[in-house]
Amino acid sequence: MKDRKTEYRSQKPIFYLVFSILCFLSSILCPSFADTPDIYLSITRTGGSKIKIAIPDFSLQEGITDRENLSSKGAEILREDLEISGLFKTIDNKDILNEVDSKDKKSGKINFKEWASMGTEAIVKGHINVEEGKFNIECRLYDVKRGEQITGYKYSGDRTIFRQMIHKFSDEITYRFTGEKGIAMTMLAFVSKATENKEIYISDYDGHNIRKLTDHKSISLSPKWSPDGKSIVYTTFKYGNPDIYSINITNGKKTPVSTFSGMNMAGSWSPDGKRLAVSLGKDGNAEIYTMDMDGKNLSRLTNYRGIDTSPAWSPNGMEIAFTSDKSGNPQIYVMGSDGANLRRLTYQGSYNDQPSWSPDGNKIAYSSLNSGQFDIFVIDLVGNSFQQLTSGKGDNQNPSWSPDGRNIVFSSNRDGRYQIYIMKSDGAEQRKLIYIEGGGYSPSWSPRIE
Repeated sequence: MKDRKTEYRSQKPIFYLVFSILCFLSSILCPSFADTPDIYLSITRTGGSKIKIAIPDFSLQEGITDRENLSSKGAEILREDLEISGLFKTIDNKDILNEVDSKDKKSGKINFKEWASMGTEAIVKGHINVEEGKFNIECRLYDVKRGEQITGYKYSGDRTIFRQMIHKFSDEITYRFTGEKGIAMTMLAFVSKATENKEIYISDYDGHNIRKLTDHKSISLSPKWSPDGKSIVYTTFKYGNPDIYSINITNGKKTPVSTFSGMNMAGSWSPDGKRLAVSLGKDGNAEIYTMDMDGKNLSRLTNYRGIDTSPAWSPNGMEIAFTSDKSGNPQIYVMGSDGANLRRLTYQGSYNDQPSWSPDGNKIAYSSLNSGQFDIFVIDLVGNSFQQLTSGKGDNQNPSWSPDGRNIVFSSNRDGRYQIYIMKSDGAEQRKLIYIEGGGYSPSWSPRIE
């Protein structure tokens, strides 16, 4: 898969685009033909092997001129989605795929035996047509061994949400074979200086469709998604002080959350979305607090001589991880969400920061300074073990987990300038996900957006 070098779009169209996507999700994504009602698990996995799936180019309505090569693009998007999931192995010989698919079209039926001879366990057949200016995409998933259709959906919408329609079916495939929701409809938020100032940007989870979210013409930092995926909190210097604001990604409404004198650094939402863990310097020293989303009901959790930053709420809402230099150097600590039961997690590395909980709460990823460079490490809280994920490739910081826990995004300057990278949760398959002029920093992976 290639690096994503994507031109960002101006801020103005973003809210219309997001609104159209939300409308698309709520009203158009309905099955329009035969569909099995439950999770389909006839293809079983042994030893962690991946499901081998064939995705030939989509067919086109007769008479349509495919100037954008959408028939190939639709299949390519779906293949990449399933590869990122880590659950599927796509058949990558397009010539053979399309040759066998062409035979199926001529005969009017699927030759499951020929597909099986290629080692294929599942097939996706897609068809694109246009009605009254709307794109209609029909997708069907088949079990090769049983020779039957597993599910089929028809999606309809503007050309602007073509990728989202494909992503939606990718998530359906993941659900059918695993019982888990997929991650293809999630998003990323990150910081970039693509214009003169550092602003907040968002993109699809695969690095495509980059949009500028803020336009403060100042410094904006540390974006964090709300649990429902509808808002992002961040810190901005727009008014001369580092203040915390929240922005609704649908209508662009910005709301002040914490504007105390001194540092206000956005941290982490509680899992129920009612509270925010932050680092405030209003009393002269950076300490960890929690507060309601209107900035009220402030509760101070730390009271140390050191600097306490980067709070991260655990998925069960019971604990908060954070960074403190109370012992001399910045290290990762965990405490109860009420500030009790403090314990230190890291002892190796002269500078450990940016803790990020895995979705199941069993691990914490963080950045650690070792031998003059930052790398990503993971603490296994259950087995009390540590694993280094990056090594020897520049500085690597700001890890953020995918909602299914199988991938981690992070920022790295391994090619000279910080950009957004992705890897499997064990450090495998590291690659650049987003290239944007002005660099990419502090990525935050959204929850699944319903």
